[in-house]
Amino acid sequence: REQNSWPRFVANDLNCTYVNLGVCGFGNDFIYREMEVCIKDKLIEDDDVIIVMLSYPYRYQKHDKYTVPELFWKMEELLKNYKHFYFNSFFPTFQEEDFDISTLPKSFVNPSSTVSDILKNYEVEKDMGVWEYDSRSVWNDEKNYWEGDYHPNAFGYKIIAEYVYEQIKNEI
Repeated sequence: REQNSWPRFVANDLNCTYVNLGVCGFGNDFIYREMEVCIKDKLIEDDDVIIVMLSYPYRYQKHDKYTVPELFWKMEELLKNYKHFYFNSFFPTFQEEDFDISTLPKSFVNPSSTVSDILKNYEVEKDMGVWEYDSRSVWNDEKNYWEGDYHPNAFGYKIIAEYVYEQIKNEI
């Protein structure tokens, strides 16, 4: 999965090296802490492009120190001096009824959409499997898809990469 991941495909399109800090099962709090370490240890250069694929926001809710909006704004403060973009992975990050997504910075690409929406639409339109093992489709079992049971196959990762690249190419 790591070698056929969307970050590798996006880096190929951008003609740059990449580091994939993603870990299966990481929640957003873990992502934030990993970015903190990378910045503190100067592993991120000033001209690097950071793409954050946000995780299911309530996976570790009872253990998280911050609410979903608080954590997002902490990430934004941490990354404010870098070229960065946020995407929803398989579940929208902001579900709070009182949170206005229009307040999000433009670096949050399509905050009401997810990459699983992109994959679902592709799968339906093209009648092609985009999920690992071609045995399941997220859109057939939406009540549990966020638990991490579903991962794109290599072709699905390429679709995600094309989507991410198209969204950011003019901003870099």
